[in-house]
Amino acid sequence: MLAGFASRLLATLIDVIWMLPLSAALLMLGAALHGGGTAAAYPTPAAKAMLNLLLGLLVLNCWAGPSQATPGKRVLGLRIVDARTGGHAPHVHLVLRYVGYLLSALPLGLGYVWMLWDPRRQTWHDKLGQTLVVRDAPGGAPPPRPPPSTALRR
Repeated sequence: MLAGFASRLLATLIDVIWMLPLSAALLMLGAALHGGGTAAAYPTPAAKAMLNLLLGLLVLNCWAGPSQATPGKRVLGLRIVDARTGGHAPHVHLVLRYVGYLLSALPLGLGYVWMLWDPRRQTWHDKLGQTLVVRDAPGGAPPPRPPPSTALRR
């Protein structure tokens, strides 16, 4: 079963809740390693880039792991699958999906809400990464195969 907008939004909020303290801790560690002080309270562009890289690698590791989900998705029984096979998405697709977050956000978040009228409930980053977000069946059984793309049916 494909995941809906509300469950995906809630999963994102749960992920933000655990990422914020982690981000703050990493920034404080970086500031402490550089002597602290008032200048350290404002992270440099390099520090911000390093933080984004670390968090990106953490998210990609969650997606590529056995649960195929970040903690927020896992709590709600959601996971990311390959749109064609319903199995684990290839790593390159997951990287493209992560990069697609930026594209989804650019036009006032249109790429995130795109799933509301998409027949496969795909956001722009899902489309770029060729992924779907599915809800696990009750009892931990794998969900049924994702519906075929409308482009493939022709």
